[in-house]
Amino acid sequence: MANRLQVGAAKLCISPTPDMFPVPVAVPNAMYEEVKEGQDLHVRAIVADNGEKRVLFLAFEAGGVPWPDELLGYLKESYGFEEEDVLLSASHCHSMPRIDHGNNRDAYRDPASRTDNMGRFATMVLQKAVEVVGLALKTMRPAKVGYGEGKSYLNINRDQLFYEGFWMQGQNWEGPSDKTLAVVEFVDDDNKVIAAILNYACHSVTNFVQKDYDGKYKVSCDFPGIACDWLERHFGNGAIIAWQSGAAGNQNPVMAFGGRRYDLLGTNYSALNGGTIGASYINCITMGEQHAIDALQAMEKIDTFIENPEIKTYLGGVEFPGQKFPEGIDRAKHRWMVDNIAFGLEGWTPGTPLKKELAVMEPSGKIIPGRTQLFVIGDTAFYGFNAELYNEIGMLCKQESPFKHTIVTTHTHYTIGYILDDASKDHKVFQYFGNILHGGSNKIVLDGMKELFSRYYNDK
Repeated sequence: MANRLQVGAAKLCISPTPDMFPVPVAVPNAMYEEVKEGQDLHVRAIVADNGEKRVLFLAFEAGGVPWPDELLGYLKESYGFEEEDVLLSASHCHSMPRIDHGNNRDAYRDPASRTDNMGRFATMVLQKAVEVVGLALKTMRPAKVGYGEGKSYLNINRDQLFYEGFWMQGQNWEGPSDKTLAVVEFVDDDNKVIAAILNYACHSVTNFVQKDYDGKYKVSCDFPGIACDWLERHFGNGAIIAWQSGAAGNQNPVMAFGGRRYDLLGTNYSALNGGTIGASYINCITMGEQHAIDALQAMEKIDTFIENPEIKTYLGGVEFPGQKFPEGIDRAKHRWMVDNIAFGLEGWTPGTPLKKELAVMEPSGKIIPGRTQLFVIGDTAFYGFNAELYNEIGMLCKQESPFKHTIVTTHTHYTIGYILDDASKDHKVFQYFGNILHGGSNKIVLDGMKELFSRYYNDK
């Protein structure tokens, strides 16, 4: 039988320091110049130990997990954590420099692709990620764990079929969209919050390629970071609140990109056409604070806490068939054309007709491996997946799970791309044009989860 649960938690700021600017924005010829005041980036660590197994939740406010293989190696060397006992995650924040694409830090120092500032920033993030775990271990104390959930009405299905007959990143108000905000809360013997994990299916893109009132692009933690900071201040006492991205492959914030414009002919619509300059930074505060209140209400409903929870972990994998573009397709131009992004299409500007000739993808003959993970703590199971799952797949996983409470966590390692559910396989949004052949993914993802649960039950 498990012993009394011990939990520790900590956070560190991972925002670029002033000497690391400028760093690249994810659009041509644009640079971040500073951090938006009050919207710093953080990495948060939560360690749980029941005397039989010790596990780590490590959550980044970042586009993805930086160098997970290297990071996992450091965590084992420094603290003895096995790979299967670490659940990495990222908020998939789009308003910060991207550092999650490769396994070689030197690639970020290559002047042909990245600046020296970028390389120093990336190295700092990795160092802080290792350091924060040591800080969390120093705060271990008796705890109990509980699960709660509520609703948060911030996300919206972004696969929109426009009346011209093509799919783009928009606002599909009737499309599937899971509003569930799941919370795993750790409290001490005085019922004071030690830490909590929030999980919600939504892209962190409120400030993506948006300028502030002074005309500058600024680094921002977006609404997930705002929510976590708000809750940490609310609870005080060193409480740590981490945020995980759920199955958000086709989910955006309602106020993504600062708003949108769409003229009567549809030729002026672009996924990146924002509203008033600077508004997005206010929008992310508005949404983040509401998200925090939604989480607080979910936490207040938790009436059952476990002092000696079972903790089990498993690693697994699945395989997806690959796809490719037909020969002769300009992939970069094709990407801009899907969402009418004018700066990527030479010779075209919004307001003029755009002829869309979207490719039909072909099987590549390659196998794309996916990484699966199962974290069981008490009556709650985390199913981790290193991809951007469509929301419908996440809901299917929760429906098919044998556990009372199931949380789907994405961006848990190197991300292999978007995985469209079977009903959305013909949506030619930009997510469609990845390296995974769509159709049949529902079963692959579900079978991956069931295989992990089978191992869990076989061990009992």
